[in-house]
Amino acid sequence: MMIKSRWVALSLVIVLLSVSLAGCSIGQSSQGEASHIVAMADVDAMPQHVQRAPRVVRDAYRFAAANPDALKQIPCYCGCGGMGHMSNYHCFWQESGQADTHALGCGICVDIAHDVQRGLALDRSLAAIRTQVDTDYSRFGPPTDTQPVAELAE
Repeated sequence: MMIKSRWVALSLVIVLLSVSLAGCSIGQSSQGEASHIVAMADVDAMPQHVQRAPRVVRDAYRFAAANPDALKQIPCYCGCGGMGHMSNYHCFWQESGQADTHALGCGICVDIAHDVQRGLALDRSLAAIRTQVDTDYSRFGPPTDTQPVAELAE
């Protein structure tokens, strides 16, 4: 009887594990769309003040560092155009490659970067992502003077 109950318990564990792994469909989004892995810079390559930032902020800096061509085509709506920023990328990184500290304290900048990251992971076009960013964030303020989208080369 003891062997039978162990067998049943082991079978139950295997079934539960199989069901949970099936729910993690690699390469699929929650809506069933194909998803892609989006590049992220190594956290150890980030400046100390970025490494110490909350994870959501740190990950936005990592995404921006690894995807400058995408974020340079997306405007920011936090009002940072007056600071000389030309795109959402510049909230995180200067053209010189130095970290810009602005996004450390700006949720709009961070949210826009994460929206772009999610859009790219869902294989949405950069033009569609920008349209969505314009729609969602234009109520916060004027956009940076960002050039129109030129799709990224594959």
